[in-house]
Amino acid sequence: MEISNQCGRLISNAIIYYNSAILSRLLERLEAEGNTKGIDALTRISPVAWQHILLNGHYTFQNSNEIIDLDELVAGLKLG
Repeated sequence: MEISNQCGRLISNAIIYYNSAILSRLLERLEAEGNTKGIDALTRISPVAWQHILLNGHYTFQNSNEIIDLDELVAGLKLG
């Protein structure tokens, strides 16, 4: 039971870190663009949200040594 709880906390923390990294990059981009409307919208978004994560899904992890490009991911996001 304790291992299950620890695993749940690890997954939660990983999701929050991932979301925080994306939101930070998005904030940097919006500030550089001077997009005050987007910045205002961003202040209402929490890194604790995980509706975009399928927690009951089946995932396969492979060692591809491929790094996620957050800048590329953020470039496709629109706010405000």
